[in-house]
Amino acid sequence: MFMLKHHSRRVKTFILGTAISTCFLLPLPQQSSAQEESYKVAEGDTLSITVYGDAGLSGVFPVGPGGTIGYPILGNIPVEGHTLDEISNQINNGLKPHIPNLSAAVAIKEYAPVFIMGDVQKPGKFEFRPGMIALELFALGGGLREPTVQTDTSGVQLINVQQEYEDLTLQLLSLDVKRVRLEAEFNDKPFDYPITNQGALRDPATLQSIVDSERNLYQQRLTVMQSDRTNLQDQRQNFAEEIDMLNKSTDLRNQQFDLLKLDVDASQGLVTRGAASETVLRERKRELLQMNQQLLEFGSYLARAKQSKNEVERRLQDLDSKRKGDAVTELRQVNLDMLRIRKKMEYNVQVMAEISAAARRVTDRSKIIQTEFSVVRLTDGQYEETTIDEHTQVQPGDLIRVRLVGPDPTITVGSAK
Repeated sequence: MFMLKHHSRRVKTFILGTAISTCFLLPLPQQSSAQEESYKVAEGDTLSITVYGDAGLSGVFPVGPGGTIGYPILGNIPVEGHTLDEISNQINNGLKPHIPNLSAAVAIKEYAPVFIMGDVQKPGKFEFRPGMIALELFALGGGLREPTVQTDTSGVQLINVQQEYEDLTLQLLSLDVKRVRLEAEFNDKPFDYPITNQGALRDPATLQSIVDSERNLYQQRLTVMQSDRTNLQDQRQNFAEEIDMLNKSTDLRNQQFDLLKLDVDASQGLVTRGAASETVLRERKRELLQMNQQLLEFGSYLARAKQSKNEVERRLQDLDSKRKGDAVTELRQVNLDMLRIRKKMEYNVQVMAEISAAARRVTDRSKIIQTEFSVVRLTDGQYEETTIDEHTQVQPGDLIRVRLVGPDPTITVGSAK
């Protein structure tokens, strides 16, 4: 049960709420890898089995009512009550006589659902996760249904506000790291975010993960920009060499054109004096026309090469300006989002203070009721109902019943049956 059994506990609740509302939040329970490794499969779970070496033996297998799965070659395998490693070893050992050199990996595809009923806002079925406690399932069910007498729900309300505050803290930190990365891109400086800036975040590993992610993004974008700049610089150099070659070739052809023109003029003089035939003169004119055509073509090549070089230089200039422009646009949005989150966090602090004040005002203990938890669980083929508290860990397939009990334990305040 969770309740305010006496005045001293109400004082503790108030002190705890006030401390949290003026400082930072307590960390919420987190799923550990040890819980996953030690988890024992239950009826209703769905297993994902991957066999390396034979895709035909891989698939998804639900755990049936008898606690078994139907598996190719091996038939029905009992898995209920076994860990994933034990099931993997069982499959590997079973397949070894039939198909050697195979390796099976077993994972939970989907856990059996859990249920909550009674005096909650949203009774029904919810997804299970290892490490889940009754209070978490209670929160998923929307908390207490409105009772007919006054109930002290400040504890649940405070947990909900704490969780939202913690989420906002993480969002704000993530945006702050992104802001530093964008400023580094805008100013063409290395990205550096001091870990001492973690603020209210309790887990340094989470901060390090966020910083590493932004650093990788910064490095990737910088690498792409540097690669683009190198490619464009190479293209510019190639066009510059091509332009130089075309200029030299054009100069040579201009000289040849001038010489051919002199030959034409000389041939014309000889023809006029009758010292040469018209055929020689026409041949010289034809050569002059061909050389003029080549000069025009080379002029066209030269113009295109210069145009391409100018385009490459423009793209080089745009690289830096585009990077800075993108950074400015994103910075504007990041700063706006950070302002909104800070406003929400200020509001949450006020709400936590009000919840604490409300808990302090609860003086009539006769109106304070208890919230009782019980679990209906299949044990040895029979369903048994056992009283639990809000911190009891839930198992897949459990049905949690919530009911409100008045100062007289024999009187049920809610409507749970």
